[in-house]
Amino acid sequence: MATPDLSALLARFAISVAPDISFKHLSLNSREITSGDIFVAVKGHQVDGRNYIEAAINAGAVAVIVDADDEKDHGHISWLNKVPCIQFWRLNRQLSQLASSAYFPDGNPLTLVGVTGTNGKSTVTHLIANLANLNGVPAAVTGTLGNGKPGQLIASENTTADAITIQRQLAEMHQQGFKLVAMEISSHGLVQQRVASVPFKVAIFTNLSRDHLDYHGSMAEYGRAKQALFDWPSLECRLINADDGFGKQLLQHYPSAQALSLEDSRAAWQIGDLQFSELGASGYLLSPDASHEKVHFQSPLLGRFNADNLLAAIACLQHIGLELADIIGSLPKLNAVPGRMELFTGQCSVVVDYAHTPDALDKALGALRQHCHGKLICIFGCGGDRDKGKRPLMAAIAEQKADQVIVTDDNPRFEDANAIVEDILLGFQHKEQVTVVHERSAAIAQAIEQSGAKDIILVAGKGHESYQIIGAEVRDYDERALVQQLVGASV
Repeated sequence: MATPDLSALLARFAISVAPDISFKHLSLNSREITSGDIFVAVKGHQVDGRNYIEAAINAGAVAVIVDADDEKDHGHISWLNKVPCIQFWRLNRQLSQLASSAYFPDGNPLTLVGVTGTNGKSTVTHLIANLANLNGVPAAVTGTLGNGKPGQLIASENTTADAITIQRQLAEMHQQGFKLVAMEISSHGLVQQRVASVPFKVAIFTNLSRDHLDYHGSMAEYGRAKQALFDWPSLECRLINADDGFGKQLLQHYPSAQALSLEDSRAAWQIGDLQFSELGASGYLLSPDASHEKVHFQSPLLGRFNADNLLAAIACLQHIGLELADIIGSLPKLNAVPGRMELFTGQCSVVVDYAHTPDALDKALGALRQHCHGKLICIFGCGGDRDKGKRPLMAAIAEQKADQVIVTDDNPRFEDANAIVEDILLGFQHKEQVTVVHERSAAIAQAIEQSGAKDIILVAGKGHESYQIIGAEVRDYDERALVQQLVGASV
């Protein structure tokens, strides 16, 4: 990427007085500023970046773009310690466009796929990238599990990063030679316009179920946030799960979208005759090509809902130019997505999954019942300072779908762990049959000790996370590593 120029950048936003200054990067965080960067001082909901201008200059910022309080101040320039501070009206709304103009002044050449929905985003993005890489298309992901090539991920703080970080990440991926990037797009990221200037070519909807109501307020608002991705002007293809209630609404709203289904014979993309074994699933696939022939496939992924995820990935890759036969031929080579229905085997089978919503827990347990020939044991907890309404709902699901339930701690944060467990226990009809073990590692060890070769233990909630949040403390806790140590290698 050529070294950008401040004057040329701001000229795109009707600011003609900016000096000719070359810079390296834009940043919203004064603590991340290094010599040659530009500090973007935004007035946020919780933190006002304008309070950190001097700190950013001391760290080496060559210029500051400042959130203006009034439209008439747009383009006004002042100087602090010989560093220009340029006022920018409604800066927060234009962060994505500003960053896109800085990092991709001639347009973004990457093939970009946006995946949204309550559950399945990480799995779908990783399936897309893994299958693309197996077929010679250099592909990366951004999202909850990290950013970069699967297997070589750099940790991420949020599912969808801030608007400036996203554009910088994409520019770096382009420089590294990636051609395709599959991105998890959260409802928060859409509402806050973090991806407003990302030119998605394909948008994928997985499902909608209860989550983040503490932020959105209602399921209707949550759904509207997700739907925004499908109005992107750059889209060439919309892929929508027709087996989801909200997905059906989206298909009515976007008649040119392609439906994905395991149930509807009218869908453009279908999977049928699903069969489950201890190590995966098989079936046939129907695509919207002229022949509409049934194509047999074999997948190492567990569960019916992962067939939904796989179908979305296959449809996406076929749209961007891969041959269907090549994609299908690559499926047996797929690696497990970290912390997403990830199987560990030994004296018993343990599945580590990120399921932390009622719908996700329901689907995970339902999927494992199809693979289980012994007892199905569920270990779960609920995060503190989050939606309390889902706690008894998850309890009821665990009681209905599992043979044995152990309630444990998730991320209590600043809530009392005992109070969280009490909220969960309200959802059980027979709480006397439920075991409570607050220490997660002890809960897992106890379940493994009591299980046999035909039993399956689902450890839900943490998935890929390598920490546990208790109060203000972030403790090292890698559930995948713990399970691997206790039971054996990941399949």
